[in-house]
Amino acid sequence: MVQQAASHVTKKGLYINGAWVQEENQEFHESLNPATEQVVGYYAAATSAQVDHAVESAKSAFKLWKNTTLPERAQFLWRAAQVFEEKKEHLAQTMTKEMGKVLAESLGEVGVVVETCKYMAGEGRRLFGETVSSGASNRQIMMVREPIGVVACITPWNFPVALAGYKILAALISGNTVVWKPASEVALSAQIFTEVFHEIGLPKGVLNLVTGAGSKVGAQLAEHKDVKVISFTGSTEVGIKLSETAAKTLKRVSLELGGKNAVIVLKDANLDLAAEAIVKAAFTTTGQRCTAASRVIVERDVKDELLQRVVAITKNLKVGNGLQSGVDIGPLINKHQLETVEKYVAIAVQEGAVIECGGKRLLSEQGYFYEPTVLSNVKKGDAVAQEEIFGPVLAFIEVDHFEEAVEVNNDTVYGLSTSLFTNSLHYANRGAKEIESGLVYINNGTSNAELGVAFGGTKHSGNGHREVSHHAFDVMTEWKSIYTTY
Repeated sequence: MVQQAASHVTKKGLYINGAWVQEENQEFHESLNPATEQVVGYYAAATSAQVDHAVESAKSAFKLWKNTTLPERAQFLWRAAQVFEEKKEHLAQTMTKEMGKVLAESLGEVGVVVETCKYMAGEGRRLFGETVSSGASNRQIMMVREPIGVVACITPWNFPVALAGYKILAALISGNTVVWKPASEVALSAQIFTEVFHEIGLPKGVLNLVTGAGSKVGAQLAEHKDVKVISFTGSTEVGIKLSETAAKTLKRVSLELGGKNAVIVLKDANLDLAAEAIVKAAFTTTGQRCTAASRVIVERDVKDELLQRVVAITKNLKVGNGLQSGVDIGPLINKHQLETVEKYVAIAVQEGAVIECGGKRLLSEQGYFYEPTVLSNVKKGDAVAQEEIFGPVLAFIEVDHFEEAVEVNNDTVYGLSTSLFTNSLHYANRGAKEIESGLVYINNGTSNAELGVAFGGTKHSGNGHREVSHHAFDVMTEWKSIYTTY
């Protein structure tokens, strides 16, 4: 819904060239709380001219920022960490109001941003080059990393600031400047994130925030000749489109995309440990994670026992407003996502699945709530076993042995995260080798990434680049080889 009139809620507009700006007739849209359907605030819909202005500002600032010493850049990130800590409660509350995750998760996410600021500040000292022995006695050869230019960061709503931090902080410490297009659902959280860097005095133009529809703002950034890198997290479908568009101007493109993640449970596994990890991986953030577990591939001998444990834990989960104490699972992000989950569960039943618990929306006057759902009797080719749902739906698939479990796991277009529960060192090592996923966890859930460890997927879950660690510099910098004859 477009709002033109003034409101009691401050309308900050866009952050371009070190200032909050808006046009005289700037369009603003509502940000809604998915738990209450009430207006949280308003965000600006950037015009084409404003996007151009943001890119132009970033391009101009790059000339100064790339020549700012690494220790100086790092000091900005250290100061940002302190301010994020001060704003932790406010930012977390805003995230929960905008996208619904429980407050404890939001507080944890801000904590991740604090630690990422510190980590990337330290990694700035490790942007090492290389020296190479020359075939000539009077020649020295060295290779150095250099920043590329304007980086467009396009981020999703499920982790409003953590995923942005991974991209933006890696870009900044390596000497690039940024134009950030967050998901519209979490534009207010993005404003608070950006305000932190305004408060610490980051030079104008180094970080710019433009909000609005991805089909307009994101597409324009992908086409823009002065944007040199696209770093995107979101759906595989959109990622492919961005990659196609960016190829026309030879942009670098880093894609973190969807997943159809599985937990493999062998008959020798600790079933109590597996059940707890499965429920956490499946239903945290209401299943709205790229690394959420949506399949359990279990050996037939222990299927009933594991299913019983998982259902029992799931039934004890409390669904509600993420700001309320005792709530385990918040709402889905919007009505469309709620309807998508309903559609997939209906299709699963038509294909023969059995609803063990959940399976319906929670009827209330407000909010987009859906019960955590566990399905059994799912076949490996069923829709709920192949397609990303992005909701609280978990499908049990029975297999006869380890080899079949790996085959079923690998039989999707995705390859992001897989867990394997076993007490066998033999199968643990075989699984680590044979599972086709960018992330493999032994005896842990599918959503347990740690800072400093390369994060990313294979197949349709990404295009080979990695984040969350110094490996992000592979896309944020380029190599220059220098030959000196003396």
